[in-house]
Amino acid sequence: MSIFEPMRDFFRRRAVRNLNKEADRVHLVNRRQESPRGNFVFPGTDYLDDIEVGGHRVGHVDYGINPLGDRLYINMLEINPTHRRQGLGLGVLWNLWRTHQVPIVPLYQYTSSDGFWYRARRRFAASGAVIKDELRGADQMELEQQRWQHLVPEPEHERLIRELKASPEWPQIQARFETWKDL
Repeated sequence: MSIFEPMRDFFRRRAVRNLNKEADRVHLVNRRQESPRGNFVFPGTDYLDDIEVGGHRVGHVDYGINPLGDRLYINMLEINPTHRRQGLGLGVLWNLWRTHQVPIVPLYQYTSSDGFWYRARRRFAASGAVIKDELRGADQMELEQQRWQHLVPEPEHERLIRELKASPEWPQIQARFETWKDL
């Protein structure tokens, strides 16, 4: 055991206690929970929650959890301008962390929010939680989706077409189709 471990544990407990205070003021009220085909996290679940403080709506958070259950993606975290810079956004992220215990990944982090995400990463790291780098652009998002594509159910009609094309009769069927197309 290193001499610094007790000190690190002390500061980590203090960071967690401070984040818990901020998160206890914030309540997330689920407005929508769905998993539509074509969504980034499909067949995972996409959520839209209202953020409430003292029974008043102060913003919303749009996030999704991939089907592997190993990442939480923040699509949008919006706090009303009159309630910003009070630790509510950090409280929302900590609520999500406490609930799901998986790394948080922002999608398309806006340049105006760089300071928030920088501070959030530092505070989370001090408490042992993880906020990963943002995913920006279709290429990065497609690479991330490839991790769970084996879990995406194939629609029935696509399965039937795939099986038909793999059958030994397919060349004859295709040739017959080409003759009909010319008519």
